[in-house]
Amino acid sequence: METVIRKGKKEDMPAVLELIKELAAFEKEPDAVVTTVETLEKEGFGENPLFHVFVAEVDGKIEGMALVYYRFSTWKGRTLHLEDLIVREEKRGTGLGNALYKKVI
Repeated sequence: METVIRKGKKEDMPAVLELIKELAAFEKEPDAVVTTVETLEKEGFGENPLFHVFVAEVDGKIEGMALVYYRFSTWKGRTLHLEDLIVREEKRGTGLGNALYKKVI
């Protein structure tokens, strides 16, 4: 089993959106997601991206993701906000979430 944690690419956004929808279903809010692949591609990979995403691949399949963005604190300056860290249910407990978190920070 080969695991790779890497910065997400535009072409990963369909898999990222699938993970976002899985999280929404887990949270009993399946209809709450209005984000689209096109929105993720535009807002994350344009001239001034609003977020960065990291993905966890297992044997070439995206099984997890972490979405982050920078904020500004008047006390601390630039800070990083972790919006979501999602691991597919069947891959939880395998260390993927921990590996994603370590890559982000």
